[in-house]
Parts: sequence; structure tokens; C-alpha cells
Amino acid sequence: MSTQALAFHHASKPISVQEFRDAVLAVCRPRFPTAYYARPQRIALAISGGVDSMAMAYLFSRLVRVYRGIKIADYPTETAFGVVVDHKLREESTQEASRVTQELKRLGLKAIIKTLNWRELKWNGIEPSTLPNIESVARTMRYQALGSTCLYLQSSSLFFAHHQDDQYETVLMRLLAGHGYRGLRGIREANAIPECYELHGVYKSGLIDDQMQKRPFLSFKPPGREMRRLRNILRDDKEAEPWDQIRSYLSSDHASMSFPGHLSRDFDPNVPYLTPLQSEDGGVTIYRPLLEFDKARLIATCEANGVQWFEDSTNTDPTLTTRNAIRQLTRGHTLPKALQKPSILALAQRSKRRVRLEEAEAHRLLVRESVIKDFDPNAGTLLIDVSTLWRPSLLQMRRPFSQAREEARRRSRRLMAALALRKLIAFVTPELHLPPLANLENVVDRLFPELSRESDTVPVAQPKAFSIAGVLFEPVPKMNSASWLLSRAPYSSRQPLPERKLPGYLSYRGGILKLDGDGDQPSRHRHWRGWKTAKLWDGRFWIRVSACVAAKFHVLPFLPSSAKPFRMAVPPRERANLEKILKHYTPGKVRYTLPGLYSVEESARDQDAEPILTLLALPTLGIHVPGLERWVKYEARYKNIDVSLLASRKKKESRMPLLGRASPPTQ
Repeated sequence: MSTQALAFHHASKPISVQEFRDAVLAVCRPRFPTAYYARPQRIALAISGGVDSMAMAYLFSRLVRVYRGIKIADYPTETAFGVVVDHKLREESTQEASRVTQELKRLGLKAIIKTLNWRELKWNGIEPSTLPNIESVARTMRYQALGSTCLYLQSSSLFFAHHQDDQYETVLMRLLAGHGYRGLRGIREANAIPECYELHGVYKSGLIDDQMQKRPFLSFKPPGREMRRLRNILRDDKEAEPWDQIRSYLSSDHASMSFPGHLSRDFDPNVPYLTPLQSEDGGVTIYRPLLEFDKARLIATCEANGVQWFEDSTNTDPTLTTRNAIRQLTRGHTLPKALQKPSILALAQRSKRRVRLEEAEAHRLLVRESVIKDFDPNAGTLLIDVSTLWRPSLLQMRRPFSQAREEARRRSRRLMAALALRKLIAFVTPELHLPPLANLENVVDRLFPELSRESDTVPVAQPKAFSIAGVLFEPVPKMNSASWLLSRAPYSSRQPLPERKLPGYLSYRGGILKLDGDGDQPSRHRHWRGWKTAKLWDGRFWIRVSACVAAKFHVLPFLPSSAKPFRMAVPPRERANLEKILKHYTPGKVRYTLPGLYSVEESARDQDAEPILTLLALPTLGIHVPGLERWVKYEARYKNIDVSLLASRKKKESRMPLLGRASPPTQ
């Protein structure tokens, strides 16, 4: 009797639909809270067939039925799709994937099988299972398969079934590996999908394309009823501006004026106006709503509802992976209290809270002190002034015995400075991953000499240019010593230039694009095709083309050897405008980091000869050779950035005197 009562007391309880709904809503917070309307959208579930993912599949099958149209993140839910990835690394993997999809369909979910393609390796005589880094390669391919599936399904929400035990194992592994508190946060509840950095519409991109549709999934415009109400209010207000001006503001049809990635530029009559590129946003976000539930409850959920799951034998082999060894260690041995699950999970929560507060403080400092003076998305440059970030009066010791206190403050400020610099570097860097904080110690010393330990004994040196993470820091002349211009570092001669190949119309056969003279208008036999998928160039610009000619297009940097022929191809009036734009927006060598759209002409006689490149356009500046618009259309956008850091930029502040590079051109 007592034994039965004790066993009943310790039995794990299945997860209810209400619990799961609360967990989903807590994790899936709105990404675009300013949107007025959202169309229903599908959600994608990453299903491996294990007990954790099958429990999640069952819970979602119940969730979409019980709470029809539940709003997840920004969108009402239409339906849920289970995505099963067949890695093709085991003989039985295809059969298991088929059995998993059958179980998903029994639960009322739609299922898709994505098979990884190892054809290229096998053609080279390499067996995928023999690769030394097979885990990382398979991980990259799996995420890309999931991301492309989400793009096909038009889903921006991808759910993983990581649970509390996974969190415990992850943090314990990182603790044993010697990670600091920033690495002990464990698995995040939500994050942008990794390994898909060059897939447009998947990684932090795609929102602009959505806004250009007739029926976008997200609408940032006020509904018609609210617009009519605003018009009536302003029309009746006798103290308002003239109605013609008010009507011009309220009748704007540009959707991009209200979505988060819209960037504006103040008009300066002294310089040519350049329409700023828009910043990309959107993409697929991964959510993990089961991190607060342990595996025992997931097993109980499947058992209580008759859900079948499929165990992977490789997950129990302690000699295969570190995680398997940790899993066997925690289940088969009693660890010290400090290493047990409650203590490790509490450590992860403290680390997560500490990092969140530090990041918020660095963000607040950048906005409060208006560190960003100007950002130009067309050139990819950032002008900053860090003179007010740390006031000298705050760094002086007030009492002789306060040295320890001041040293603690100095360390804290150095950390805040490093975090702030990393946020600034993210605007310009071509690299996919930001540098770790430890790599920014020297940068902090250069930009904030007052925070250096030797600041009281060593005289402050004259600021000099340097580069880190592909970003060139240049001190700005004619301004205080704390002003810097951040731009793309010049390309190294020891590394290949960033290049993207953009296909034109149909095939490449006979694809030589000639624009001599006025050329012929596109005939009725040449039809414009839709836009090609945008390609990420140099980690900064998304570029796409549409052509009605069979041609090869490459995106390369604005090469000095192509500068003169390009200028000569442009009419004299536009040539003068080009010179002004380059002088104002791309000072020094910045212009040679701009993307250029080139046509490629291959030699018909010599197959091994170098192709002839002809510069057709500078997409980010909107300048091209005459007549190109009859054959080729191009479009450029900037990568995703934190636009909230630009909110404090001073209005109507001319960029030319800030740069101190040249005087305003005369009319």
C-alpha cells in the first residue's frame, strides 16, 4: 500500500494543452509589435522521431485544434507541418523517416520528408560517414534543409523540442569545458536560425519582399477605417496645418515607410541626394517551448496519449559524443550537489539574467549618449563619437582609499565599452559572427584610453587607423579625437575578392550583353522574367537582378581598373553627379569596397582565357551605364541591423562636415 502510494506520488504528470499553450506564448513573443494586421501563417516543427519531438508534435496537434487561430509570435496559426530530415547516414534512416511521417499523419499533422543530398561527396569517392567533422557538416545541412522548407511553406516559426534535460547537459558540458558566464546561458528559448546566413528569406531577411506583395503577411499601415477617422479629426481641427499638406502625409502609399527596416536620410541641398537602401528584416526564428519541461514529463505525455516514438541507438553510445558521455554520467552516478540539475539550471538562469542586463545597459548607453552620428547603408559606413560615453569627471578618484572601488568601476566600464563596440561593429562587418569580447580589449584601449590601466602614467597617443573583424576604424580629422569612421576594411591581396554569380535570362549560351550605342528596345520575343533570388555579397549587401537577355552577371568590388571605363561610359552630366556622390558618400578607399555589377564575356576561341569583365552598374548608388534599364534590372538592400540604435541620431545634421573630408560642392 505504502509502496504504491509512494510510486504514485513520484510519477511524472503528462503536459496538458493549457500548460503547453502558456509555454508557447511565453517563448514566442512578437517580433514586430507595431504591425496592425497579420495574415494566418503555417508553423513548422522539426521532428526527429524521438520522444521529445513526438511529444511536441502531439501537443501542437492538440493546440491548433483546441485554440484555433492562436497567435504565435506575430501571426495567427493556420496549421502545423512536421518536417522530418532524413540524413542518409544509416541504412535504416529512410524507413524510420517514413514511419515517423505516418505517426505524424495519424496525429492530424501534415508531414514533409527532407532528404540530405551527399551526391557531391560521393562523386568524389568520399563516404559521408567517414568525414571527421560529420556532425558539424550534417548539422549545417540539416539547418539549411529546415530553413529552405520554412521558406517553401512561408513559415517564419520553426519549433525545436529541446527540453530541460538537454539544457542541463549543455550547461554542464560548457562548465566542464571552462566557459565563462556568457557561455553558461545554455540553450536559448528563441533565436534566428543558424547556418542559413546566405539564404534570403530565411536568415534575417525577406520582410521587404513580403511588404511588396499585394497581400503581405504583415501590414504596418493603419487600416482604412482608422485612416478615415484621422482624416476627419485633422480636417475639423482649425489649428492644424493646411489640409493639402495633411492630406499629402496621410495618403502615402509606401509600405516601406512604416516597417522596421526603413531608413531615412535628411535632405542637404549642398550634396546630391542618394536614396538610402532599406535594411532587411524577417526570416525564420527557432523557438523551444519545452525547455521548462523535463524528459520524464515528455515520456508521460506520449504514454498517456498513445503516441509512438522511435529511439536512435546512437544517442546511447557514450563513446560516440561528449553529450552521450555526460548523459550516462548524470543518470548512472550521483554528482555533487553543485553539479546536479537544480544547481546547474539555476546557474544558467543567473548567467542569462546577467547577460541580458549587460546587453541592455550597453544599448542604453549608445542611445542615451547619441554615439551614432550617421549611418550610410549605401556605402556601409558608420560615423560615431564616443567622447560622451565616459565622462572624465566620473573616472577621477574622489578619495585616496577608493582605489579598489574605482578599479571595479573601470572593469565594469571596459565591459560596457566592449559590448557597445560589438554592437557598432555589427553595422559594418562582413563577417557572419561578431568577435568575442576578449578580442576587443585592444580596441577598447584605443577608443577609450581613459579606461586603460596605464591611463594615468602613459601619455595618450595620437589616434591611428586600425582594423578588426573586417572593419576599418579611422579617426576623423577636423573633429575631436573621439570621432571615428567605421567602414569595410580594404580587401587583402592574399585572399580572393568577394564574388557572387547572378544568372540572367534562360541560359548562358550566346550570352554576351552589348550596350553599344542606343541598342534595340527589347522585342516582343524577349520577356522579363521574375527577380532572381537575392544573393548576399560580402556579408553586407543583398543583391538581385532581373534580365531579359541571356548573360552572365557577377558581383565584385568596384575595381580601380574599371573606374575610368565606367566613368567614360556615363554621360557628362551624370559623370559629374557620380563624382560628387563618390566624393561625399565614399571618401578615400571606401568606394572600392562598394559592390559592382559586371557582365562576363567569355572568349569563344580560348576556353582557358580569363573572361572579360565590364562594369555595368554600382547597385548601391543607383548609377549604371546608359541603356542598361532596357535589359537588366537590379536591386540592392543592406543586411539586417539594429535600427533602434539609430533612433538618437540628430535630425538635419549634415554628414559632410562631420566627415571632414571635403567642403560642400558649390552649385
